Amino acid sequence: MPQPLVSIVTSVFNQAEYLEATMLSVLHQDYAALEYIVIDDGSTDDSLVVARQVADRFPGRVTVLTQANAGQASSLNRGWAVSQGSILAYLSSDDCLSPQAVTCMVRALNARPDVVVVYCDFELIDNRGTPIRTVRTEDFDLRRLCVDLVCQPGPGAFFRRSAFEATGGWRAELRQVPDFEFWLRAAGRGHFLRVAEPLAQYRIHDRSASFRAMPVACAEEICGVMRDHWRTRPGGEADLAMAKSLCIAAKNHAQAGRPLRGAARLMQAFRLAPRLMASAQSWRPFLFGLAFRCFGIVSVVRRFRRAQG
Repeated sequence: MPQPLVSIVTSVFNQAEYLEATMLSVLHQDYAALEYIVIDDGSTDDSLVVARQVADRFPGRVTVLTQANAGQASSLNRGWAVSQGSILAYLSSDDCLSPQAVTCMVRALNARPDVVVVYCDFELIDNRGTPIRTVRTEDFDLRRLCVDLVCQPGPGAFFRRSAFEATGGWRAELRQVPDFEFWLRAAGRGHFLRVAEPLAQYRIHDRSASFRAMPVACAEEICGVMRDHWRTRPGGEADLAMAKSLCIAAKNHAQAGRPLRGAARLMQAFRLAPRLMASAQSWRPFLFGLAFRCFGIVSVVRRFRRAQG
């Protein structure tokens, strides 16, 4: 069977330290029909220099573009729009793929025409690339995504161009959860499939977007996404989803040094869905945010590793 062209896009903003490892993980894939586009999103460090140096070592294998800072969603949309592949993916500029990742994900898509998104398990690694633990993702469940706000696709997710074009891509105005919001809409286009192999590496470090202190608007972005998603379907599950988004906003505020605002969001969540008060999963994100603020990500990761044995 002919190999479908796969287009992977990396958007980079000030990640010169990790970008080479990210790019090499794509360029060392064992899948031949691969298009790779790297977009420097207005970096002020040496990210663009690194991207061009790696591209020079692999003539014709990488397209490097540059633009004024517009955010990850905007730059990824640009990359996918100019790409040619029938299968699309993105790789954050501090994450990596295992050498067989593309082959495995294309095989899964080829076997299931009804599937529009495939995603895999992944490893957590530290800033030096040392493995911390393997994350076993969940088999896809739509309710877990849109009510419990569990984003099953993570690093190493691939999707069909048809889903991208039908949904209009990522919402460029979103800075914190554009991927989650896209999965919500893509779930209406077909099935999601988990590939139960650790085929990607998610890097934890103190400058990671997932652990960076967020402005107020970014901290509460998930709440706006939930309001939009459930606008036409108010009621029990909508209230529960909204309450869980407020718990996430509480964690984000605590992590950014706004514990009082975070506590207010947590109380708002409990008023909306009182049963969450008895759930440790409701309190844990807020407490994690406080721990991050007090001890920093390195200390939090060390404590987590000790707890895991």
